[in-house]
Amino acid sequence: MTPDPITDLCAVLRGERDVPVGEAGARLAALARRHRVDRLLPDRTDHSSRLNALFDELSTRELTSVLKNLEAEGLEPLVFKGMALAHTHYPQSWMRPRLDTDILIAPKSRDRAFELLRSRGYEEPPVASGSLVSYQAMFVRRNEVGGEHVIDLHWRIANPQIVAGISSHAELVARANRVALSGRNSMRVPSSVDALLIACLHRTAHHADADDLIWVYDIHLIATQLEAGQWRRFVEAAIDRQIAGISARGLSLAVGRFHTDVPDGVIRRLSAMQEPSAVLLRKDLRPVDRLAVDLTALGPRQRARLLREHVFPPAAYVRKKYGVQRVAMLPALYAYRIVAGAARWFRR
Repeated sequence: MTPDPITDLCAVLRGERDVPVGEAGARLAALARRHRVDRLLPDRTDHSSRLNALFDELSTRELTSVLKNLEAEGLEPLVFKGMALAHTHYPQSWMRPRLDTDILIAPKSRDRAFELLRSRGYEEPPVASGSLVSYQAMFVRRNEVGGEHVIDLHWRIANPQIVAGISSHAELVARANRVALSGRNSMRVPSSVDALLIACLHRTAHHADADDLIWVYDIHLIATQLEAGQWRRFVEAAIDRQIAGISARGLSLAVGRFHTDVPDGVIRRLSAMQEPSAVLLRKDLRPVDRLAVDLTALGPRQRARLLREHVFPPAAYVRKKYGVQRVAMLPALYAYRIVAGAARWFRR
């Protein structure tokens, strides 16, 4: 039987095997980089570790400053996903790579948060937006060493309509924990139960049930620290919010890849539930199928609005994306966008 490279890599990450030498070691390192778990390998070089730690420190300092601004306005920012887990579950925060920092605010705070980030020099790349198309916005600015600080500002926990409302900002903040950043500074992060629910949901709702090891390892680390009472609350919450199947899938992957210790009966009970959100676990979902799922979760007026936002995004976005300032060109640009993008909706 041909060895499975992923199985070998997971065995190394579990500490059951040494990193192989020579060409086999190079292949394993390349696979680890592709899955973004290379910083967890036992044979990291001191130079790369110091460099990763430097960039981590820069992003943490920037986050501290941004959070101070948001807190001063009473916006109660909640840091979640990669940045939060880096500081709560990884041995060193630099060991959890992330491309951005995810911050959740209340929908009513969105405009003020946008103003604060813009006042700090952040800009918004051209992305399609709308009240139903997306519940997040990306903000980018240059950092001190020529890289970028990237903040994803969310006002709902996920974009797909079928799961977007599983937990509100107010609910998550009420259960949140405080985690030290540097000095006397701290950040608000989801409770352990909420963090596990979000980790299971994220890889399915936003990444098409991808098997990337970094997200499975997140689930493994969170689950490993849960106590009996927290497991009970997790199962109840997953069933109540109708993401039991999604949660079972994430836990099953963690058990298979990292031998995560999940209490008896948890996965079986979660897997037994029949829920609309389970459609997101299908590997063959096309963008048009995801749109259809979104439409089923909305009322008639919202369905029409979602379709309109997909077909006709804001004019400012279209002009910025195509580098055209003349208003008279907009009809032609919309027509081009519709024709050029049609095939992508039906591509798996």
